[in-house]
Amino acid sequence: MDSTPPSRTRVRNSYFTSDSVGLQVAVMLVVSAALAWAATYYLMNSMFGMSATDGMVSSALPIAAMSMLFSSLNLGVFSVFVLAWIAGMVAMMFPAMIPMVSVHYRMADKVGLLSKVGKIAGTTIFLGGYLMLYVVLGLGAYFAVFLAFQFGAMIPSLSAYTTMVAGVVLMVAGVWQLTPYKDACVKYCVSPVGFFLTHAKNGLGGAFRMGAEHGYYCVGCCYLYMIVMLSVAAMSIPSMALLAIVITLEKVIVKGAKWFTRLVGAGFITFGIIIWFIPRLLAVIV
Repeated sequence: MDSTPPSRTRVRNSYFTSDSVGLQVAVMLVVSAALAWAATYYLMNSMFGMSATDGMVSSALPIAAMSMLFSSLNLGVFSVFVLAWIAGMVAMMFPAMIPMVSVHYRMADKVGLLSKVGKIAGTTIFLGGYLMLYVVLGLGAYFAVFLAFQFGAMIPSLSAYTTMVAGVVLMVAGVWQLTPYKDACVKYCVSPVGFFLTHAKNGLGGAFRMGAEHGYYCVGCCYLYMIVMLSVAAMSIPSMALLAIVITLEKVIVKGAKWFTRLVGAGFITFGIIIWFIPRLLAVIV
């Protein structure tokens, strides 16, 4: 006969239930990310294939590949870009979202999502609100880069400064890593329980708003990574994979440790300076 006190049994069962939930959420998000990586690879090949004039994109500098992509406002290329951006965000960000999504699912009953179906729906909508913010900012980034390339086309002499601009973007991303606002945003990203306790909202609509609010902090933490990926690395798969590793390490492993964000910032700044002097290095790495 089991002599374990009832209170201890409840704690033990709660522990294993939570662990099981965490594992299920982790599997779901990792599988989603893996499928998104495959979709991103396919969509990127399609996008550059649609925008290339000679079929020889792979040998070009990333900035040259981007000029092919943004040479005109092609509806087909734009549509594929949007799909590739969404898939890329899922691929890069979902592994780092495992702690946050696990906490949201476990605590969904606190905001009125009592049934299993309600919890699954609420968690899915939470992710939808999170992605929505990145989609909106992705569209903004697309048109900003498009206008920049159109401006460059009107003044051809500016093309000589494209690598310098890429270096500036990298250095700005590096400096951002050193700011207090970056630190503040990381704190919300690495403290899921704290975020839930201060931002909990009831119902499915509340789940969407919570996702968008978490996305706000995530953008403050990671959006300049995405700008580097888009404007410097032309959304290349290697650069996306490298940044995804950095984001996951930052949010899940070292949990926003200042030494890590400083190290990443120093790396961006150093690389930004180096490519001013060795422009071809950019093509080799990304």
